[in-house]
Formats: sequence, structure tokens, C-alpha cells
Amino acid sequence: MGIPLLSSDEILKKLSLYSYEQKKTYLAMYSSWYGGITKDPSLMMVPLDDHLVHRGDGVFEAMKVVQGKVYLMNDHLDRLESSASQLGIQWPYSREKLVEIIQDLVKTAGASEAIVRLFMARGPGGFTTNPYDSVGTQLYCVVTAYKAMPEQKYIEGVAIGKSLVPAKDPWFATIKSCNYLHNVMMKKEAVDRKIDFTIGFDPKGFITEGSTENIILLNANNELVRPHLRQILKGTTMMRALHLAQDLVRQGQIKAVIEKDLHEQDLLTAKEVMMVGTTLDVLPVTSYEGQKVGDGRVGFVAQTLRRLLREDMK
Repeated sequence: MGIPLLSSDEILKKLSLYSYEQKKTYLAMYSSWYGGITKDPSLMMVPLDDHLVHRGDGVFEAMKVVQGKVYLMNDHLDRLESSASQLGIQWPYSREKLVEIIQDLVKTAGASEAIVRLFMARGPGGFTTNPYDSVGTQLYCVVTAYKAMPEQKYIEGVAIGKSLVPAKDPWFATIKSCNYLHNVMMKKEAVDRKIDFTIGFDPKGFITEGSTENIILLNANNELVRPHLRQILKGTTMMRALHLAQDLVRQGQIKAVIEKDLHEQDLLTAKEVMMVGTTLDVLPVTSYEGQKVGDGRVGFVAQTLRRLLREDMK
């Protein structure tokens, strides 16, 4: 045979030799399969027969760490619980234990600004589609370095376009599952087109969301609007930003915060358009399909919401 049969020691040695740029940002990982934490990126792995790997059968959350504390942890865990429940995935720990694991992991990682990426997987056990083949739910949680969007994007705004990737089914869209093929293809679209984001539309022409971001806008009536939640993920950052925006309503700077179906024309007639997400905060959009949004400049509401979010994190 020309292909070598490797010993465990040889495999571990090879793993330690593999290097790529992203690997340097992996700070610490907890694995229920290991039963502890590792800081060696070479060992941050998942069993190949975990249904998470070969079927996308799991749920996840990404949470921002600010000044060593996890922002909106309860909101994220509420959504994780909802997603897991809809897929029939049993939590391997109590909520209190899960919070303890996350906090210990963040402390071990030692970064004041980071992202916690939590995966709750169906677990190892066979390569079939049968979820009952699994030996039980597993938790994989990794802390990675936080890389902010370039500040210039917040000063000049970003360019977005219309996605040609079919929108997720409403039931599927509301679950933060690890099957993210739609999202991957939307990101590929944006990169291939050399724009910042593409946004989805459902079969009726209503706006849905970006690859990993929600979209909101300030309309001509000075109302801050988000799409209905029936075919989008309930973004934790979006919901918090809209809650904070009530201050602007009380101050008379905007008329109201509402939800409604949005069409492409709403983007073209909006005063402001914003992408909102865990790693973005509030990111202003200044062009859609090559056309200016509003006057083509970053607006007051986008700037203010970003400031309010950053203050809220502290």
C-alpha cells in the first residue's frame, strides 16, 4: 500500500503542524465529548460521525464578549432553547451549568473582546439521517478573537444587492440551525459581486434578511421598520437595537418603531437602511444595486443606534 497507516502519535504530530491565519484567532474551546477545555487550536475538533457534521443537525449561537462579559447572553440562550426544542434536541446540561461553562471558557480565553460560538449538536453515532442513532446531545463551544468591521464602513456605509438564492422556508428560517447552506451561498454571491451583502426576498417579493444579518430601515414617514418575523431569524441585536430606539421615539427624533412587510421599493425610497447583527452592531447602507439609499450618506439614526448599542454593552 502506498498510503501510510498512521499511529495516534503521528496524527497528533501532523495536526500540530497544520497552520493557517484563522487558526491564530481560536482562543479556547469547550467540548462535552472531551469533558473539558483546550487552548490548542489543533485539538478543536468534532467527531466526524456527529450528526452536526454530516447532516447539519444541530443549533448554534454567536455571542459578543465586551469587556470580558457576554452581551445579551440570556437572549441568545432563549433563542438556542427555542431552536433546539423545535428540532427535538435535548440540552445536555441545565441552563445554569451552561452559563457556568461559557463564563469559565471566556475567562480561560483571556480576551476582553471576543466572540463565543456555541454549538449544540445531535451528537455522534452513525452516518444515517436517523437522529436516534446518536449517543446523545453534545456541546461544543469556542471563543474566537473579535474582528470588527473596518471603521471606514461605518463612516461611508456599505453596498448591498438583491440575492438570487431562494429564501428559506418560514419554519426553517426561524430556527438557528447549523444547516447554513443558504447563508453560505448568499455570502458567496456578495463576495463574487464585490459588494458587502446581499439580502433575500420571499416568493411574494417581501424582504427577508442577509446572510447572517437582519435589515431594518427608516421610511419616508420617519418610522423605523423591521420585517415581520415569520420568515427571518429573530436577531438578538436587532431586537435590542429596536428596544433602544424607543428613546428616539420619546425624544421625537423618529415617529415610531414598527414591523411590516417590506418590498424592494421600500429600500429605494427609504431615508436610511441598516444591517444589524452581533458582529456588526448597526451598519449603515448607502447603496442598493448601485442606487443611492437616501442621500447616499450615513444617516443620524444609524449613527445614533450604533452609539446606543455600544453604550448598552458597557
